[in-house]
Amino acid sequence: MAQWNGHFDEVVFKAFVKSVGIYPIGSMVKLKSGRLAVVIDQSPKSLLTPIIKVFFSTKSKSRIKVDVVDLSKPHEQDTIVGHEDPILWGINDIHEIWS
Repeated sequence: MAQWNGHFDEVVFKAFVKSVGIYPIGSMVKLKSGRLAVVIDQSPKSLLTPIIKVFFSTKSKSRIKVDVVDLSKPHEQDTIVGHEDPILWGINDIHEIWS
C-alpha cells in the first residue's frame, strides 16, 4: 500500500499504519534465522521491529522452545523477512501460540 503513490491521503495512511502496524498483532512472520514467530505487540521504537513470540524452526520443521523477542533491542540480530501463512506449516490455530 505504501508504494501506491497517490491512492491514499498521506496523513491518513500514516495514521492507519501506525495503529495497525506493518506486522499486525496476531500475524505470523518468518525470521532471517529460519524461525517462525507470532507478532504479540508493536514496538514504540519502530513499526518494522515488533515484539514477537518465536515458536517454530523451519530448518527442523518442528516446534521449538517458545521465546519472546523484542526485535527493537539493539542486541537483537534477527530480522523479519516476510509474512507466513500458518496453514502452510500445519498450524491451524495461530491464537493457540499467540496467547
